[in-house]
Amino acid sequence: MDLGAYAHLWILFSLLSAFFHASRLAVTKHLSLTLSVRALTLYVNLASLLVTLPLIIWHHDFPFEDRLYLQVVLFGGLISGLGGWALNLAIQRSEVSLVGPILTLTPAFVIIIEWLLIGALPGALGFLGIGLLVIGSYILALSHEQEDWHRPLLRLVSNPGSAYTLTAAACFATASTLGRIGIERSDPLSFAVMVAIVNPIVLFALFSIQDRRFYREVLPPQLASQARPLLLLGVLFALMRIADQIALSMTLASYAMAVKRTAGMFSVLIGRWWFGEGRTRAKLIGSAVMLIGLFLLTQL
Repeated sequence: MDLGAYAHLWILFSLLSAFFHASRLAVTKHLSLTLSVRALTLYVNLASLLVTLPLIIWHHDFPFEDRLYLQVVLFGGLISGLGGWALNLAIQRSEVSLVGPILTLTPAFVIIIEWLLIGALPGALGFLGIGLLVIGSYILALSHEQEDWHRPLLRLVSNPGSAYTLTAAACFATASTLGRIGIERSDPLSFAVMVAIVNPIVLFALFSIQDRRFYREVLPPQLASQARPLLLLGVLFALMRIADQIALSMTLASYAMAVKRTAGMFSVLIGRWWFGEGRTRAKLIGSAVMLIGLFLLTQL
């Protein structure tokens, strides 16, 4: 599918992805109060598959004879699934308005991955952007109480929600890099379908091996009452994934990911309005600083 004629719309799809992402964080927070993290992670991927699968009627470019494509699909599906699991754990154990902005670190992880793979390091502007990301993270970690200056930095890593969010950011950075390769060998919508198929299969196998109690978690008594929010979550997740793939096919991954990280700002507002989470001003300032850092990174 050639989207070259619409390349100027990449920012629109990135902003849509940001909005869908922030909205699904809020719905996930709601569902995490009644469903286990593993069951929630599996069901959101299954619901997303129901929404995404019909796309193969119009787009079905699956080059299975391409070994690299198969590797990207399988490994990318595994990594993105693990990232979703880590993100759901973070949402359950932390505030939505803290989880969302920390995900703005994802493009910084992309830079690290590129350095490991090809040995490229950012210039002065890049290091400045990374510095602003760290400062923004520090502002987000500050609490109301007076404390030693170094404790918030330690809490950013040691707090379960923050640690899981950082893990999710690393997974998503890797998955987006692999996704770019997969899109180049097929098309955005076809690749979105393949990832949607692989994710629940990988997650079900992983959770089954990890703990057999997972089978009881999958069928809780309150499952029927949560059918609608689960479907809504699947729709939001599928729309986010589709918007992601289209944006990545139109522009550089760094640009698309930087704009998508405006989800951090959406998350702060949603966390305040929906869950009554406090310190909105500090979190908005931290989010803004991190976004400025991301903007500088995209200028490399």
